[in-house]
Amino acid sequence: MCVMQWIAPSEKDAASTSLEKRLWDAADQFRANSGLKAQEYSGPILGLIFLRFAEVRFAI
Repeated sequence: MCVMQWIAPSEKDAASTSLEKRLWDAADQFRANSGLKAQEYSGPILGLIFLRFAEVRFAI
């Protein structure tokens, strides 16, 4: 017989959940205010991801 026990989330889990919620809220706001169609949405997002990568990669 298997007994499941509830384990309280750690602070790190709570911080990750908070960050995830903020990211989803920002993405929802971007979609709502951009006027882009679903198939056009990836362009700006991939550009932002690339800029972040370049910033981290080439930081002095």
